[in-house]
This record gives sequence, C-alpha cells and structure tokens, in this order.
Amino acid sequence: MKLRFGTLLCCLVLTSMSLAQDYNFLNGFKYALVSPIVNSGSRDAFGVESKTISALEAIGLRCLKSPNAIDWPDDAQIEPCLIVYITVTEGIAPNSFNCGSVRISIKNCKNELIKDELVKSKNAICSSPYECCFYKWSEASFTYFTKLKYQYNPELNMDRTEYPAVEKIPMTEESIKDYLTNNTLDPIEGIYKSYQREGMPYYKFGIIRQNDKFKAIIFESTLKIWNPGEVKAIFEPSSMLGFYSVRWYRGNKLSVETFGNIEKNAALTIELTNPQTGVKTQDKFIKLFPVSENLVPSKKDNSIASGSGFFLTNNGIIATNAHVIEGASKIEIVISNEIGIFKYKAKVLIVDSKNDVALLQIEDADFKGLSTIPYAIVENCEVGTKVFTIGYPLNDIMGSNFKVTDGIISSKSGISDDIRYYQVTVPLQPGNSGGPLFNNEGSIIGIVSAKLNSKAVGTQVENVNYAIKSSYLLNLYNMLPNTKPLSSSSILAHKDLKDQVKIVKNFVCLINVY
Repeated sequence: MKLRFGTLLCCLVLTSMSLAQDYNFLNGFKYALVSPIVNSGSRDAFGVESKTISALEAIGLRCLKSPNAIDWPDDAQIEPCLIVYITVTEGIAPNSFNCGSVRISIKNCKNELIKDELVKSKNAICSSPYECCFYKWSEASFTYFTKLKYQYNPELNMDRTEYPAVEKIPMTEESIKDYLTNNTLDPIEGIYKSYQREGMPYYKFGIIRQNDKFKAIIFESTLKIWNPGEVKAIFEPSSMLGFYSVRWYRGNKLSVETFGNIEKNAALTIELTNPQTGVKTQDKFIKLFPVSENLVPSKKDNSIASGSGFFLTNNGIIATNAHVIEGASKIEIVISNEIGIFKYKAKVLIVDSKNDVALLQIEDADFKGLSTIPYAIVENCEVGTKVFTIGYPLNDIMGSNFKVTDGIISSKSGISDDIRYYQVTVPLQPGNSGGPLFNNEGSIIGIVSAKLNSKAVGTQVENVNYAIKSSYLLNLYNMLPNTKPLSSSSILAHKDLKDQVKIVKNFVCLINVY
C-alpha cells in the first residue's frame, strides 16, 4: 500500500539515529507542528496525531493548530525557526495483531533532520487488530515524547535567517533616564514596555529626540535578534499634537510606514497590518518613566457634553439626536480614520426636538468632503433582526476610539408602545446617543437614543435600549431646501460584521458640544 504523505514534509530521508541519552534536543524550539503520515486510509485514524500533541503539550511545548502561517502567533510568523516539525508515520495496516513500529521524524525550519527513529510498540491485550494498533501506535508516540525533559532555551536554536541591519545608538537605559530627567520633553519621550497580547513579543525601549525626530532605542526583547541600542522605530511629529508618522521595524527588522499616537502622556499605540491577512492590530506600550507626577498634565476637554453622529451626505450633513446638541453655543465634529484625527466646526441645520432628531452641517474651510456614502437608509426592520451600532460612549473614560456593540431588534415599539422607536438589545452608554443603528445588511434603520432607566421604572432592568426609527430622520432631511437624494444602496450587504465596521467607522463621528 502506498503511503500518503502529510503536506508539511514533501519527502522524508530516512536515517538511523538513536535517542540515546539526549532528552533535551527540543529545547531550542518554542512551537511544534505535528503531521501524521497515515497508512490506514484516513488521517489519524488511530489517534497518533492527537496523542502526540497531548504528549508535547504535557511537557510544555506549544503545538500549532494549523500549518497555515497566518494562524501562527506573531513571533512564529516573524521567526519560523522557532518551530520544530514532527512527523509520526504509522506502521502497517491493522490486518493482524502485529502492528509494527511508528517512525518519528523531527526536522527544523531548514528541513534538516534532527531525529529519525523507529519506536517499537508494547504488547497489549486487546480484542481486535484495530484496537491493538490504536493503542500501540498512540501509546508509543506518547511515551517517546513524555520522556523528554523540555525547557525552552532560545540560545540553543541557531537556525536563524539573516535579518536587515538597523541603526544602533550607543545609549543605555540609565543614560536615557538621565536625558529624560534633565530635559524638557515631548509627550512621546520616555521609557516604555509592551502591553502584552497573545503572540506579541516583549519589548522595552526608550524614546528620545534626535534632531527633528524621535527614536525608540531597544533595552530588552524576547526576540534575540534585537540587541540593546538598536533602533526599533522612528517617529516624526504630525500637525496634530500627540500623533506621529512612524517608521516601525517589525520583529524581523523589516520596516513599515504607519502612524502612532500617545494618549494621556502614558499609552503609546502603534497600528500595524498583518502582511498575510491584511488584518489591522494595535500594539500598545505603557510609559514607565518619567512617572506621571513629573509630566505636564494634558489639557482637559472643556466640552459640556458629547455624543455620536453619522454622515448623510459626503458634503458634510450629519445626523444625530436633538438632545446631544441641546444648549450648544459651539459644535465640534471629530473624525478618526487611518490618516489621523480631524476636528471641524459645525452648525445646526434643523432640529426636531419632539422626535429627538437633529441635522448638522460642517462649516469649516479645512473640510474637503468625503467619498461616496457606503450605506443606505431603510425604513423597515423586523423583530429578531441582528443590528449593531458604532459610537463614542464615555470617551473621557473608555478612550477616544470608536466602540462597536451589537444585538437584535426585540420590539418594533418603545416605552408604552411608542411606535417611533425600536427596542434593541444593543448595549448603550452615555455618548452612544446619535449614533447609527445598522441592520445586518449594513443599512441604517435608526438612530440610537436612550436606555431604560431602572430608577425611573422602579425596578432593575438590563439591556433595554431604544432607537428612533429612520423614517423620522428621512422626514427631517426632506424638509431641507434643495436636498439631494440620499444613497439608495449599501456596499456593505453580504459582508461580515468586521468588514462592515472597517468601512462605516470612517463615516461615524464624535460630536463635542461647548
């Protein structure tokens, strides 16, 4: 019978090697990828792969779930030589009680053979060849690996690729602390460490001014290719305080152009894009030094209220709740996108206080308009429809980035059967008011406006929220003189929620009222 080989190892050079007393040969690897070569007609019919994975994880070696690199942790994508490739080949097909041995072959990232052994299965009392082979092969593999004494040591793995050279600045953590203590600082200057997420390498670096730019100088990293003194990033100030154009050197020392921002003089955020998937992530770094009392506090926002809104037209007409802009002497529209954060002056066009709808118009010479509005506004939605909203709830506390929440339409009427409202299970907070309520096709069906107050009804209520139906918005818009037809189609239909959010977030804004 012809062997069916796994996808990871195209060919297998069989040599005769012995484990002897070497129990530590896996210590240079952080991850394992197991691939069975089956002789029984179906993948892992006898549990050899699953038993091998159990053994490896029992000794502390993390097994990757997929051979697809885009599913690997960040450090494995950057440095594939952290992975050891293990192939376990079954013995003969189970047509007798003599199941033979399993062959265990282990290779590194250069496809070089580290181990290649025939492991004999032990005798077992069983009622059928199938049962015997299942037990013998899986137990032989499990026993082989659980005997190893695994402890990850990155110094043992010398199979590294060549990485680009980066600039090196002869400064230490102590010399940078001296600089930070004795100079007037830009908000970004300081000593940072990474805020860890799954698969993210650890970094500690200091950022200081170098001429008209700022450079991040490495102190420590879990990636051994990074040495103290090497430049991890170069920051160039933008026209907006706290935002920087960034040349960022990834874990593999290849550079990308991106942007970053510093919040409250303490948290640095860098936006990065996975080159394989295009998925964007935000790597965060916490400032350790100087401590907060040595920093000049940032200017507090003196707005009296804030809420959310969304664009109806690309020339700057924005919808929101009437109560969001009530009592305003000045209105500021804040738009966040991949380029940066932009603030514009706006005026009130028309208000329907009874139905809690208002339309604003940006009137700012710096506003150049937006691209085509990507969503339609529809008037009908059924109970049970999945919906979501994007807005800026409690932005002083929860941060300046948009927030997404979702739920369903639970009723087509509001308090006391008020037909102007939908009741929704979408969680809302102060600041969500005025944001768009989207259906699952990415069309706007309403404006989120209120949540049921437990004190007002005299009993505890949870997640009972309301949105003004879009028909009241359309009625108000049609009262404007010389209005142009709104977008009648949505480019968001048939997209996943995450893909819809990527598009519509650029058309939802924060509204500050002064």
